[in-house]
Amino acid sequence: MKNIKSLKVAAQAFTLRNLIHLYKMCHSGSHEVYIYSKKTMCKIKNLIELETFRMAHDEKEYLIVVEGTKASQLVEKFQNIIEPAEKEAL
Repeated sequence: MKNIKSLKVAAQAFTLRNLIHLYKMCHSGSHEVYIYSKKTMCKIKNLIELETFRMAHDEKEYLIVVEGTKASQLVEKFQNIIEPAEKEAL
């Protein structure tokens, strides 16, 4: 059964390194990733698309939605990766 989990991420914490971690985690388990800015939504099919979205939409925060059987665990892992970067940004 598929689950859906979302997470708000500050733009400062959404670095290239964190993007790569997110992409690898989600696509290793065949999960779908969607990213939202204030005006746009994109289903992420590859890493280049994810980075292009981030560069084209200069926002203060993004909403990441993960769909799949282990969505909750993946979002929790990703949150643990980005929390130090978010604290540094403050």
